[in-house]
Amino acid sequence: MDFTRKAKWTFVLVTILFSLVQLSSANHTSINDTSIEMIHVGLILDAQSWVGKIVDSCISLAISDFYSRNRHYQTKLIVHNRDSEGDSLLVLSQALVLLENFKLDAIIVAENSAAVKILAELGSRVKVPIISLFAAGPSLSFSEYPYLIQIGQDESSQAKVIAAIVEAFSWRSVTLIYEDNDPARPILSNAITSFDQHVALLASSTDEEIVEQLRNLMSLQTTVLLVHMSPTLASRLFLNARRLGMMSQGYAWITTDMTTNFMNSMDPSVIESMQGLVGFKPHIPASKELRKLAIRWSKNLNENQNLEEMEINVYGIWSYDMVWAVAAAAERVMTRHPHILHQVTRMNMNFTTIRSSQSGLVFMDEILQSRFKGISGGFQLTNGRLIPKEFEIVNLFKGERIIGYWNPGNGITSLMKQENHNETNSTSSSKLESVIWPGGTMNIPKGWSLHGKRLRIGVPVNNGFREIISATRDPRTNETTVTGYCVDVFKEAVQSLGYEVHYDFILFEDANGQMAGTYNDLILQVYYKNYDAVMGDTTIHDSRFPYVDFTMPFTDIGIGTVVPKINKKSIWIFLMPLSGDLWITTAAFFILTGLVIWFIERPINEEFQGSLCEQIGMIFWYSFSTLVFAHSKYSMFNLNNLSASCIQTHLLN
Repeated sequence: MDFTRKAKWTFVLVTILFSLVQLSSANHTSINDTSIEMIHVGLILDAQSWVGKIVDSCISLAISDFYSRNRHYQTKLIVHNRDSEGDSLLVLSQALVLLENFKLDAIIVAENSAAVKILAELGSRVKVPIISLFAAGPSLSFSEYPYLIQIGQDESSQAKVIAAIVEAFSWRSVTLIYEDNDPARPILSNAITSFDQHVALLASSTDEEIVEQLRNLMSLQTTVLLVHMSPTLASRLFLNARRLGMMSQGYAWITTDMTTNFMNSMDPSVIESMQGLVGFKPHIPASKELRKLAIRWSKNLNENQNLEEMEINVYGIWSYDMVWAVAAAAERVMTRHPHILHQVTRMNMNFTTIRSSQSGLVFMDEILQSRFKGISGGFQLTNGRLIPKEFEIVNLFKGERIIGYWNPGNGITSLMKQENHNETNSTSSSKLESVIWPGGTMNIPKGWSLHGKRLRIGVPVNNGFREIISATRDPRTNETTVTGYCVDVFKEAVQSLGYEVHYDFILFEDANGQMAGTYNDLILQVYYKNYDAVMGDTTIHDSRFPYVDFTMPFTDIGIGTVVPKINKKSIWIFLMPLSGDLWITTAAFFILTGLVIWFIERPINEEFQGSLCEQIGMIFWYSFSTLVFAHSKYSMFNLNNLSASCIQTHLLN
């Protein structure tokens, strides 16, 4: 009995205690719910655009993740969405509607339009932070618009990346194809690389208009094309470019982050037409948090029928980090300045009355002081801007592949960044991984082409110096083969050019395979525009200058002596330079010299006396020995020496 009575009383006490605990918990929850301060944030985006859908979804994920981790916070973000439908006027209209209906503490704008500048002016007047997920360029400075926060890379940074890529591949000219709207147009004023041509397309342009512009580009000689436009218009551009054969060998296509950020979400047919292009986009370092967010994004993608087949990109990641920064800043304002959140004033703006927050300046300062490691990396704002991060340079060929990086301090760096941290301002293509260009080739496009035109190079047909130029034709295949030193120089010169040149060698011959005229006739073919150039052993002559231009002579022959070639081998070869008559005449003069001297010297000089044989021998010996030495000691008269000298001088001259 005692045991039963104690058990009953124990059960009653436990029941009463359990009821008290539930009542206390319910009261505590009710008190916490009523004590949470709601922070109202406006969100203006184009609900039908790719950026709008990604940003909207990522902001919802960010709010859910933030407050599930920080359940004890006394503040909570309430986001009010408004659809701008891609219209700049609606962006401003929706902002005014939000300010009229709610006490907003911040406005997030996922629009890259001229309305951002007007909103920045509005934010300065009503003291509400305006957070733009697109950097609107240097024209919107923080000193002029202190309530504007810009997330993302500005146009000047993109222009530097473009210049680095162009310089890395030694291209001298680029053609820009851009969307003629406010987001894309600033690249013209910020461009560091000079554009030879720039073509503007509208989002409303028909396929026929796009094809017409592409055909005009095909007639140009520049083959490096830079695309700066929304992914929707870029998709149509590349589909038509592929149909026209512009995604083939010899072309180089570059896409800015406006297109590259969405390549993984494009239709497979569009991706197929973009094979071989090089693009760049902001670099997001790999991390566990990024992988977890991507998994949650995929699950949300399957649950939300409004989202198309697309992958999370940098805009969604920046939105995610920005929401965390705003939510953390709101909690700090609540903790440090709890009284200021409830102060509201109203402003009359001609046609409407809007609410102005007294906490705007404090809230703005707290956002600017945000420092944390987010999904996008280190999150830090400087003068109202996100500190510039790296760009990754990618090559699209059977999948997206990173080939290098670019940052403001070091320029282009390789994938092994830790090995190149001491290198600065590098723009060499050796820092990039190998690129597979349109057409599946790994040869870097020259950037300039004749687009199918083949030069006709005239070649002389002769039997002269085959080492200089030699041309033959195979009678069976009718194939022409041209060899020689001139051909080697010509091919080397073409190879060294900064663009591709296609040519054919045309033999200057008649129906019989012989030279179809003189060299003058051959050169005149260039003047008559039958040939584009002539290659061979042509002589630079003043009579030919009015008709053609000559290259500088590339052979240095110098000065030489031309003699006939003699194949005879004889010990009398030394007699060949002079004819027989000349040798006889020379010998006769020598004998005549000896006779004259003998006639003068014989009466008085014993050397010229004696027998007849001795005197004849003396005559011949004296005549020919005068070629070697003087005979002044044998001659008794100076007149004899003078006579011998005169006769020999006349003979030798």
